[in-house]
Amino acid sequence: MKSMQLINRSIKIPFQSFRSQSFSSSSKSTSSSVSENEVSKFSNMAASWWELDNNPLITMNPVRMKFIEETLRSNNKILNYPLLDITKYDPLKGLKALDVGCGGGLLSESLARLGADVTAIDPSAEVADAAHEHSRLDPCTRQIEYRGGISVEEMASEYAKENNQGLFDIVCVLEVIEHASDPQSLIRNAASLLKKPTSDNCTGGMLFISTINRTAKSYALAIVGGEFVMRKLPVGTHSWMKFKSPQEVHSLIRDCGLSQIDVNGMVLSPPFFNMRWKLDPEDVDINWIGAYSHN
Repeated sequence: MKSMQLINRSIKIPFQSFRSQSFSSSSKSTSSSVSENEVSKFSNMAASWWELDNNPLITMNPVRMKFIEETLRSNNKILNYPLLDITKYDPLKGLKALDVGCGGGLLSESLARLGADVTAIDPSAEVADAAHEHSRLDPCTRQIEYRGGISVEEMASEYAKENNQGLFDIVCVLEVIEHASDPQSLIRNAASLLKKPTSDNCTGGMLFISTINRTAKSYALAIVGGEFVMRKLPVGTHSWMKFKSPQEVHSLIRDCGLSQIDVNGMVLSPPFFNMRWKLDPEDVDINWIGAYSHN
């Protein structure tokens, strides 16, 4: 009960009060993991990012946050629930979080509402501008630092000489690697931005990745169902060949010196048109999310 109260508070979204303006900025990153075609595709979605009918990530976001919050708690990164008023509880207070490929700011805002000091980057300047505009609607999210037109490779280069305290406790790469031209570069540079282990923090920061598995089931539901039948996303949003299994991502993670902590599937509950999601550790056939930390 307390977990769901906390997650519900993190996703407070003024759907009806926000319609983004159209953005005309053309600034975009051209670093190795960034596909200019993908940047252009999502830049065109900037004005409608927070419209419930046009973005299935809005309904997926609560289960992503549930996995993040519960994984951090079970690994002693945050304190247990308070005995009294959970509405005044900020479990991520004092933690630095980086949202890589932040899009319109769904995850960034949820992290900020639970107390995290959030930096959010996206190679699309248009999408980051829309995220910044939306964040101004809530006092809890106005402090998010949005940076558009920057890749994780460029961010990692900036932070290369940063001491450990300047790095991040939480790095999120959610629904991004299936749009990257070089997933290995994306993951390697995201991992480099995690805090390293210390005597006080034996595992350092934690990396969260979510994507879509490359299965016949994912093709049928995520592409045919999501793009052609239900029209929840524009046709061509995804390429099935770019989907990654948990095992494939785990291999890339090992190359970065990280270990897998946990993996869960994110599953639609019937009737599917309601777009209600749940976590399921046994079903990673389509959408899944994983947590990783230093060895």
